[in-house]
Amino acid sequence: MTTYLSGAARDQLRAAQSQLDRHTPSSADGRCPACRVDEPCSQRRAALRVFGRYGCLPRRWPGASRPERVQASSWSGWLTAAVEGVTAERLS
Repeated sequence: MTTYLSGAARDQLRAAQSQLDRHTPSSADGRCPACRVDEPCSQRRAALRVFGRYGCLPRRWPGASRPERVQASSWSGWLTAAVEGVTAERLS
């Protein structure tokens, strides 16, 4: 099934994507970098409603939440243990 969107709908989706790009929360502190409020900010919620209205998904950008800002010590040990366990099993 193919769905065609009007030019106005595509314009709204482009504007909503732009809002999402600016209001992507940081994985370091969970705050919106533009509004500095805890996620989800009102701008992000409004943009997501536009995508929901048209049954579309927003684009995702690798690294948009800046995961490198999370200190390695803030991760719980279960992830490291799980990764090391899988690696050890593959080497055996």
